[in-house]
Amino acid sequence: MYDRKTLTLAGELKRALRSEFPAAGRLSFADPDFMEVLLDYAGRSRSSMVQAAAMTLRGHLNAPAASPRPAADADADTTQEGGSAAEPGETPDAPGTTDVAEPEKKKGRRVYRGKVIDDD
Repeated sequence: MYDRKTLTLAGELKRALRSEFPAAGRLSFADPDFMEVLLDYAGRSRSSMVQAAAMTLRGHLNAPAASPRPAADADADTTQEGGSAAEPGETPDAPGTTDVAEPEKKKGRRVYRGKVIDDD
């Protein structure tokens, strides 16, 4: 699915298009072809602000992190490799280290209208 930044950019573009194309205001984020239709409206717009927002959104959609991931890639993220967490050159008694492990940053998971949105 799309990440939060992509959906934010799409929402801004949708609001900007509403004044020029009333039908753009009725588009739903849940539609499978929402991004394509939104960018199609943006291509027909005369507003330079809409054109700039569409270019930003296209650039963000073309980034590998924003594209929907295949199921095989999603499963690969959960696998862990065995071994030590320390690098070979590091010693556990190095100054500045503590025995208390810092908790991992919890990656957020949100659901919007039945679709999972990755927080980045």
